[in-house]
This record gives sequence, structure tokens and C-alpha cells, in this order.
Amino acid sequence: MKPAIALALVTLALCCSPASAEICPSFLKVVETLFLGTPASYQAATDLFSPDADMKAATIHLKEKVDHIPENTKKGIMKFMEKVLKSPECA
Repeated sequence: MKPAIALALVTLALCCSPASAEICPSFLKVVETLFLGTPASYQAATDLFSPDADMKAATIHLKEKVDHIPENTKKGIMKFMEKVLKSPECA
């Protein structure tokens, strides 16, 4: 499974779990910039969470991988996540 798709599925699972009464807007910004933002905007979004050096390297690596996914696919993933988050199952 491609890392970006795996991240999208994990994100949806976390956001739609019974334990998540509310989704952290900053985390949603990280996901949005991962798929649609520039490397600099993604780094700024992740820096809010003060990642250590290993985490930072991993997020940069993930962004590099996601940036190779075709734009229409990335937009489709974002539309799907938005639809899931707005669904009754995640209410």
C-alpha cells in the first residue's frame, strides 16, 4: 500500500473513531498541506507539533513521496476524506 493512501486511511480512522469527539484543526491542516500544499507549507504545519529530528525527517520523506502522486489523485483523496468526515458515521 502506498504511504499516502495508508496515511489517508489512518487519518480517517482516527478522525472517525468514537474517541475523537472533535478533530484538531491543526492536524487537518497538516493533512491538507501534505496532499495539496508546498513542502514549505507542510513543514510549517508540522512544526506546530514540535517534531523531533527523526519525526521531522519522516514527515519530509512522506511529503516527497506524496508529491509524486498525480494531482487529480491527491484531490480525489482529499474529496473522499472530506466526504467521510461529513458522513453520519463520523458525526
